[in-house]
Amino acid sequence: MASVKQDQASEMSSFEVRSSDRDHPGLAIAVLVDYDGTIATNDVTDDLVRAASSETEWLDLELAYRSGAVGSRALLEAETRLLPPERADLPDLLRHQPHDPAFVPFIEFARRHGIAVEIVSDGLGFFVGPAIAALGVGDIPIYSAELRFEPDGPRISFPNGNPDCAICGTCKRSRVLAHQAAGRHVVYVGDGYSDQYAVSYADTVFAKGDLVDICRDRGVAHRGWSTFADVEEWLRRNLVDGLPAPTAHRFVCGPEADSAGAPGRQPAPG
Repeated sequence: MASVKQDQASEMSSFEVRSSDRDHPGLAIAVLVDYDGTIATNDVTDDLVRAASSETEWLDLELAYRSGAVGSRALLEAETRLLPPERADLPDLLRHQPHDPAFVPFIEFARRHGIAVEIVSDGLGFFVGPAIAALGVGDIPIYSAELRFEPDGPRISFPNGNPDCAICGTCKRSRVLAHQAAGRHVVYVGDGYSDQYAVSYADTVFAKGDLVDICRDRGVAHRGWSTFADVEEWLRRNLVDGLPAPTAHRFVCGPEADSAGAPGRQPAPG
């Protein structure tokens, strides 16, 4: 256990608590929110890749990821190679992506109460900022991959990955740890495999979809949710009653797991 704590401390020295992490006004609560399948009610990354490739190509990648044979960084690099060379050639899905109708009221509630909210996405990422802007909710910090359409085709990079670990494209766990280091109770809201590491460190977890089974399998305490109205109601109640005590952080990931030979460094199929 001591070595795990040392590794986490080492990670925090690489992922220093940024000034913006310290400067959120208001309550000592941070809500970290996934995008695909959480704010957007569909998985936009999956929909784009499936539409741009054959069912076999997409399914081989998805199965490799879900089995743990590859991490999300290798998955996203492979999926980027399946996209058309120009953004204009993408399937016409982005203009029609549906969003949880309770998300905008949730953001308004959080701002009234000084609750920090961040979006942490481990998908292709390039569509998240424009989608949030179109919702009219103003500036929300977004941590995701960066995908650019260059003259020789799309290229993806991972500015929010962990430099000591090649498993995930965006290190959601590091955002959890950064807010906890700044003294905040971290609430995590998600729905799937890209959330599996963050939820093992968050103080309160809201899970739906595949994430429910992941939490059950790993013994992670969690609350079910359908829309952001459920998260808002829980926060509203606990602002009066007091936040629950943080849960124990028993799962190991990132630099610790990678140094132990965990999957995630192999190239993805194709």
